[in-house]
Amino acid sequence: MAGWPVVKQARALHEAGRIIEARYEPPVLRGRYSEGGKQFPAGLRMRNPIDVENLCPCRDSRVRGIICAHSVAVGLEVLHPRKAAKPEPARVERPASAPTAEAPKVQVKLEGSLRHLEAEISFSYSQPGVSNPAAEAQVLTEMLGAGFQEYKGKAALQSEEQIVQFFANTLPQWKGRWQVEEGERFQHVTKDIVRIEPHFALKERGDGWLDFHVHYTAGKNAVFSPTDLRNLLQTSKGSVKLGDGRIAVADAGLEAEIEQVLRDCDPKQERGGYRLSPLHRAYMEASVAEWTGRANPQASQLLPESELGSLRNTLRPYQREGALWLLQRARSGLGGLLADEMGLGKTVQTLAMLESLRSPALVVCPSSLVWNWKREAAHFLPGLKVLTLDGPQRVQLFPKIPQHDLAITSYALLRRDIEMFRDYEFGAVILDEAQHIKNPESQNAKSAYALRSKSRFILTGTPIENSLRDLWSLYEFLLPGYLGKRQDFKDTYETPLLNGAAGSAWERLNRRLRPYLLRRRKQEILTELPDKIEQVIEVELSDQQKTAYTQLQQAARSQVDAMKDAGSSAGATRMRVLTALLRLRQACCDLRLLGAPDGTESGKLNALRELLSEAIDGGHRVLVFSQFTSMLDLIGENLNEAGISFCRLDGSTKDREGVVQRFQTDAGIPVFLISLKAGGVGLNLTAADTVIHFDPWWNPAVEAQATDRAHRIGQKNVVTSIKLIARDTVEERVLRMQQKKRELLEGTVDADTALERLDTEDLRELVG
Repeated sequence: MAGWPVVKQARALHEAGRIIEARYEPPVLRGRYSEGGKQFPAGLRMRNPIDVENLCPCRDSRVRGIICAHSVAVGLEVLHPRKAAKPEPARVERPASAPTAEAPKVQVKLEGSLRHLEAEISFSYSQPGVSNPAAEAQVLTEMLGAGFQEYKGKAALQSEEQIVQFFANTLPQWKGRWQVEEGERFQHVTKDIVRIEPHFALKERGDGWLDFHVHYTAGKNAVFSPTDLRNLLQTSKGSVKLGDGRIAVADAGLEAEIEQVLRDCDPKQERGGYRLSPLHRAYMEASVAEWTGRANPQASQLLPESELGSLRNTLRPYQREGALWLLQRARSGLGGLLADEMGLGKTVQTLAMLESLRSPALVVCPSSLVWNWKREAAHFLPGLKVLTLDGPQRVQLFPKIPQHDLAITSYALLRRDIEMFRDYEFGAVILDEAQHIKNPESQNAKSAYALRSKSRFILTGTPIENSLRDLWSLYEFLLPGYLGKRQDFKDTYETPLLNGAAGSAWERLNRRLRPYLLRRRKQEILTELPDKIEQVIEVELSDQQKTAYTQLQQAARSQVDAMKDAGSSAGATRMRVLTALLRLRQACCDLRLLGAPDGTESGKLNALRELLSEAIDGGHRVLVFSQFTSMLDLIGENLNEAGISFCRLDGSTKDREGVVQRFQTDAGIPVFLISLKAGGVGLNLTAADTVIHFDPWWNPAVEAQATDRAHRIGQKNVVTSIKLIARDTVEERVLRMQQKKRELLEGTVDADTALERLDTEDLRELVG
């Protein structure tokens, strides 16, 4: 399941005695491993040979989504327990500011023929006892991608065509990064093989466009045009015999990649080359750097820090970097997507950019965040002239825009006022929480596209790389036309990637987005931020709830099956299932949400009461999230009966700022009740260190955003995030669905978007 490179790494961990505990209770494998003097959990949930969930918190598991060496090593310990574990090697302590572990020095020895080639790989470090398992696993994975397979304990290629292609195309890349030693026998059999190499030229024209040319050479005399190379690849296996007797080998994969990048850039062909829009310069330069192994000219230094104004010394180092990144793009008349994880201060970075830009700018944000932007601007830049375009008298304020540094409006008002906005050109337009334009056909998106501005920016903490359906709409605002036509983007990237394709398509898309996207994660840059502990607490429903739940479930099954037998439309069946799911979820919370009389017992409410009692006794302050405002009503009644003070924020709250400030400053209020939709973003609630999700949401990213209201800059305590899950119900199936469909659900921001990504069978499965 893991692949031989991961298993090889796992064997090393196991043999080094790094596995502290291991047990297998089908279908779950659990254990702990040691790393740097600390212990971490690892394991697998193996439902069947192809449905395996990695339980390890390491980066390979979280980010790359693979079965990691840690979890495999736990399995090896179960199969072959070590009687006397070796002590973990002493680790060299590193400064807290070190961003990553030391990269290993990679040595590869190659020996063999054109029929069988073996590779022996080893790693070394500058300090004794230091290791970087993630980096080593990445190297082994790259070897697997080159076609190597395990053969008698070594890595081997056993196809002449594979070996020739490896020698001509992959080996030069390895030599540029690793220490490669070729054996005498292999050198002899490959001395007459040469690579057909591409050569690129990219330069500015006098009219602002770019000229791009490519040609290919093999040896000193053979020159191929792109047409020659395409003909060669179509009529042979990608090789041709040269006049001097040597064999020239073409890289079909590279040629296809070059063609696709050119199609992405929508070039105009002329004079044997191509004319490109300057928007694509960074993408093309990054691609050429990738193909040639040379330095990327786009990886240049940012503007000097002296370009920033009074906030320069207030910002953290990564915030200064972000502000300069924004400023650089604003001055170039381009745009950018600041996608820092929630809690890293996107607002203050944007304000620092605006202070230096000194050109009227417009911020468009959700209605609930207008006051937050006004407050943050007044706090960090009291000299900034801010104009809030809201209220019934706002029409009279528009002529004052040129006299202000910053205007703030909401998406709801932008739709109404777009004709007045057309009269003004801004130095920068910033969309905060830009999921409001994820549908390009919506009035929000069309209004945002119509704004006139020299540069455009988007702020969002939701990782957009997981939300391919929305990606085109965001970039169409940032850089109109950059990602091509909507259907082309869907055919080239969205559909293949959502169907499981990866490799070059994913790498190419990232390369295309990267020049205009900046994303940092808290665990990578905020070493001082306290840990976040996540727990799932299973709750037993009351007898009344179990009876009602079973009745609702049986009725839903019967109705859905009857509709399918009757040939009802997929849309009608879907609506019936969604209605049934809503009622089942409400039954899990409290039967009074379905009209039951007062006095009906709720297992979840009882569990919440116990958790709050324990937390308050321990001096903790708690955020309680629910998507049902009527559930917040019931929780509030319960708190009043217990004499517990609390604040509340939902869509009907008028003075959001006042409520937030009251909770932040009054330590005598231990609980804050918040509706997930109204309070999941834009709030700083670091006075709390415990977060309870009363009912699970379809999309784990939305829950994470809510948790990060407390786990953000300014938090001094470890944050505990707790999910209350009703046992043997739809809520457990929602959790499983979140894992199974994570790539599809993560990055969406509301129930409609998340649920649209589930087909009718997925929804039927949730009913149970």
